[in-house]
Amino acid sequence: MPVDNTAENAERCLCPGCPTYNDCMREANELLYCARGASSCSPAAVSCKCGGCTVWVNNGLSSYYFCMKGAAE
Repeated sequence: MPVDNTAENAERCLCPGCPTYNDCMREANELLYCARGASSCSPAAVSCKCGGCTVWVNNGLSSYYFCMKGAAE
């Protein structure tokens, strides 16, 4: 199920608080990878908070690390 790329979803997005979120992503102001696609910053998998994100829950998502692979749902 695709996630809507909306301001409301962006506000609920946990990406900036995720351990995988790096300085490059922060400087590029990237977030909401489940709707906008993979990061251009080549993140390394550190730990993932997707399962605790209301955007993840409300959209019935089941995978993780959207910042690395984009939306595959």
